[in-house]
Amino acid sequence: KQWYQRRVRAGLPMPHHVKQVFEGGLLEGLKDGKIWIDHSTTDYEQTEEMCEAVKNGGGRMLEAPVTGGLEALKKGQMTVFVAGDKELADEMKPMLEDIYSNVIYTGRMGTALVPKVISNMLTCVHNLAMGEAFMLAKRSGVDMRTMFDCIRASAGNSFVFETGGPMLMQGTYDPSFTIELQCKDNRLGYQMATKHKVPIEILGHAMQAYNKAMYKYGDEAPCYVAPKMLEEALHTDLRCEEFKNWSYSIQNIDGSSVIRHHGIDIKRTSKEDLANFKV
Repeated sequence: KQWYQRRVRAGLPMPHHVKQVFEGGLLEGLKDGKIWIDHSTTDYEQTEEMCEAVKNGGGRMLEAPVTGGLEALKKGQMTVFVAGDKELADEMKPMLEDIYSNVIYTGRMGTALVPKVISNMLTCVHNLAMGEAFMLAKRSGVDMRTMFDCIRASAGNSFVFETGGPMLMQGTYDPSFTIELQCKDNRLGYQMATKHKVPIEILGHAMQAYNKAMYKYGDEAPCYVAPKMLEEALHTDLRCEEFKNWSYSIQNIDGSSVIRHHGIDIKRTSKEDLANFKV
């Protein structure tokens, strides 16, 4: 019980929310070695500044943004990136491994938020390309389920295709995460690119497409809604009845997030096939 009283875990939506909570009493309470584990996807430079203030006040801090989606969170299948003092990260690792399926230490404070933000930016690129790919397939006369199975078995597959694709065909566009939060992550990535003078032509294009979708459908629209603009422009929806009851879970295989599909008729890999797998 005393061990749990020594730590605070928080996950807040926007950088200004993190700052508000931090200055509104959290910092004052982080004394005598108490620990703050921040799961927020926020401004990494702000996080570095807060970490210094925590240390100066006698507390300790880790940044620990998570990734994987709401369904994975419900099932304890998320990945967490951890940054900060290595000794503290090792101390907290058993607790984090009880909560998340994959724990990756990234280095000094601020480094965990970099791959998290970049990962979220990449989902935008994948989602936009996926919408165009499904539209091209449908207008070419290919069945949506067949298209899904073909790409899932090919080099063009991705985590977003396997999860965002069914949500596109359901017409839900992933309501678990708002486009406002996704656009916030894009802005954080843009700030990183500006600071380090890295041109982001493709990521930048995706950022603008997502801004356009947010302005059109509103802040609370689901995060994968951008392909809906193409559906409306071409007067063609990408629904597929076979995905009506679809859901997913995540399995950590050798450090990769492998998608398991539920609610659809799908060929399952047998234990015997897995046992006979050759490297």
